[in-house]
Amino acid sequence: MKQHWKFFASAAAALVWLWVSTALAVPWARSASLHLPAAYVVFVIGGVALLPAYLMGAMFLSNLLHRKLPPRRHPGCRPVSVIVCARNEEASIYRTIGSIAQQEYDGRVTILCVDNGSTDGTVAEIRRAAADFSRPGRVIRLYGCCEPGKARALNEGLRHVRDEYFVTVDADTCLEVSALSAIVGRIAATGAGCVAGNLVCAETRTWVQKMQFWDYFVSIAAVKRYQGSYGSTLVAQGAFSAYETAAVRAVGGWTDGAGEDIVLTYRLLAAGRRSLYEPRAVSFTAVPATLGALARQRSRWAKGMFEGLAAVKPWRQPGFFAGYFETLNLSIVWLDLGYIFGFVPGAALALLGMPWLAGWVTLLVLPLMLIGTVSVCRYQRRIPEMAGRSSLWGFVLFVLVFQTVQSACSLWGYAAALARRGLAWKP
Repeated sequence: MKQHWKFFASAAAALVWLWVSTALAVPWARSASLHLPAAYVVFVIGGVALLPAYLMGAMFLSNLLHRKLPPRRHPGCRPVSVIVCARNEEASIYRTIGSIAQQEYDGRVTILCVDNGSTDGTVAEIRRAAADFSRPGRVIRLYGCCEPGKARALNEGLRHVRDEYFVTVDADTCLEVSALSAIVGRIAATGAGCVAGNLVCAETRTWVQKMQFWDYFVSIAAVKRYQGSYGSTLVAQGAFSAYETAAVRAVGGWTDGAGEDIVLTYRLLAAGRRSLYEPRAVSFTAVPATLGALARQRSRWAKGMFEGLAAVKPWRQPGFFAGYFETLNLSIVWLDLGYIFGFVPGAALALLGMPWLAGWVTLLVLPLMLIGTVSVCRYQRRIPEMAGRSSLWGFVLFVLVFQTVQSACSLWGYAAALARRGLAWKP
């Protein structure tokens, strides 16, 4: 009940802010309608101003009410399995396995490595890691899955899990030394179906990675914290999440597609299980270094969202919060369309002396964005296990460029979903 009043209080305050924003937008809409079709103006203003006003307001206020870090839960000597799927990951998988084997974890850790038809030295690196890191309490096993597809590789790993809980870790992700203890302790203490970890960018060498640091550190973390406060984190990401083995088997494991982790999370929620977020479970994941690689990743995520919606409709979620957040996810399509076909052309028109859809009023969003960013950063920096290299240049790019890239890539993914076109996990 305590969580309910926090949700409704933040939602009510966001609705008041939405009403104020709408009142401020009316003169803007009337002025723009003198030059552009009225329906287009309303669509754009709703997508780039009013919808974000509600979404960001509700999330910011809810996270403010949940500003305390969750208590640390210790898993004791509970045994756990860790599934690591790999396809052509020879450059990183040795380091990943090492980070798991060297965890400060009292129980037995069984690392199930599944090679998904690699053509490089991935298998040799797994065997080298097994030779170097195996010891009492740390078991490393290698399995093969010849059928291409991450879902198939994950299901092969699941077939060999013998513990009550298991964790998935991507082959290019390294865990902070106490991450496994934090995430297993949380799922064991709460009885949740799954728990998502706190991902941070491992490297920020290129300008594309510098932008993504802030996306992971601020945006993704804030969304997961918001949804997780109500037991409905919509994506327990495959890069680092914990699961109850029986719950995953009961819903049939992973299904083949661009968003196998999204679909699995939706199905766990539909089965009445909670999906949480553990900020203390910090891991460092490799992110795309080029614009093309980022486009492929984000379009795959967008397609995965549609796969999740197709698998479990919002109104079929038994819990109010899961259905509510799933519905909000669908509204992001409006935001992306409004941004690409409204704000971006509006900014171009403003540069030509026609500030109909974007002008000095648009800059008012920057102080609000800064307040939200500072709030999330303060929360993240309070986590003792947190580390990461931020940059002011990366933040500037994140504010000015990232949303354009994100929305454009998402539209590509939406189109692929509607056309039922596949997007590969690995080439």
